Amino acid sequence: MSKDSKTGATVAPHTPGGTLGAPRPSEWASGQLIVRFKEKAIKEVAANPVPMLATARVAAAAMPETIAGPLSLLREQTGMLSVKPLFVRARKTKTPQPRMMAFAAVHNMLALSATEPTRPELSGFELIRVQDKISPALLKRINASPAVDFVEPVPNRWLCSGDPAVNRQWGLRAIRWFDAKRPDAAKVHVAVLDSGIDGGHPDLKDVVDLYSHDGNSARDFLGHGTHVSGIVAATIDNAAGIAGVANCRLHCWKIYDDPPAGSREQKFNFEYYSAALAAALDSEVRVINLSIAGTANSATEAAVFQELSDAGVVVVAAMGNEYLEGNPTEFPAAYPTVLAVGAVDEADRRAPFSCTGKHIGLVAPGVNILSTVPHQLAAFAKATDYDSWPGTSMAAPHVAGAAALLYAKQTKSKPAAAAIVKTLTDNAKKLPGMNKAAFTNEYGAGLLDLAAVLH
Repeated sequence: MSKDSKTGATVAPHTPGGTLGAPRPSEWASGQLIVRFKEKAIKEVAANPVPMLATARVAAAAMPETIAGPLSLLREQTGMLSVKPLFVRARKTKTPQPRMMAFAAVHNMLALSATEPTRPELSGFELIRVQDKISPALLKRINASPAVDFVEPVPNRWLCSGDPAVNRQWGLRAIRWFDAKRPDAAKVHVAVLDSGIDGGHPDLKDVVDLYSHDGNSARDFLGHGTHVSGIVAATIDNAAGIAGVANCRLHCWKIYDDPPAGSREQKFNFEYYSAALAAALDSEVRVINLSIAGTANSATEAAVFQELSDAGVVVVAAMGNEYLEGNPTEFPAAYPTVLAVGAVDEADRRAPFSCTGKHIGLVAPGVNILSTVPHQLAAFAKATDYDSWPGTSMAAPHVAGAAALLYAKQTKSKPAAAAIVKTLTDNAKKLPGMNKAAFTNEYGAGLLDLAAVLH
């Protein structure tokens, strides 16, 4: 059950899914919404600080009524638990307890949005957790406030991989990795936002510069992030396992909460996800891989991707695996500032699960892709250390690695990032299924061709 983002109703609880053969998860995350307050309104909040022990009445009086009113409505009608700023430099907040946050603390969270945004264009975003259902009528009342830019439910995102089938690393040959004159990308930083990483894996232990897992454990329980990371950057020529596309450095963020023991449940954490995207803005990260997808279109998400584009970050995302379930348009791949990647098999045919659409950029190998998995058996894996999986999740990191190689001799900038995307698509190999067309909704510009890209 889901509602249009403009009506903003909550949805049924999240069910496991997103991998091949599993039910499609809920479109929206339950019990959460995002309110973006206008800059002038939150600056007024910041200009009137209140002590943490101030009463709710005093704290509310220090806010414009156009902000205090909607928040009071949420407290009264939904049991509002917490308000936390998104896209701020200061991470001074703690994970909220399952009880109502004091109104003075809410005031201070709003003030952080005004005083410490990662970018001025990303000020005013607040993640609000509630304990009761939110009616469309209530959200219309909130959206009607002159201080509110917009309100929307939190989009859900799921991983785009499937069950394993052992094979060899055919994907590198398909993209002509062995024929390419690969530059040294040891100073290029690639971010992988996923289920985590096994940082002790022999093929990954020397390539991870940063691993942030916030309040969760370091273990990659699902194995997905470890598999994706290996495709991008598994150590080359170390006499162990496989080779990644690029010898780049990895920044890994765990954006899924730890599942219950033995479960494949994917509990997407939008707060951790947004913090990771914001952190990448002013970091050494030049490429971001997002092997995730969801059917909800989010204005909040689109705003931060625009900022990443302006900052010179190449964002690569999986097209999604739901072609046989109606071929929905999936995000973040469908945002205009993101390079969307579909999957092909060993015969250069579109993988049956790979979504299509006019927003696709190109395709890459995504069936029976051999890569790293955790040394402890992960929920998505049938083996340890190395395994072969299908999915657009596996196609995207081939392209992210290629983007890292192209960024090896360039300074991070918006023009450089745009040129890299153009180079990747302009040099893609035309496939038989394209019937000599320059672009199709199934294959985009064609198959990633690393030798042509790096000629």
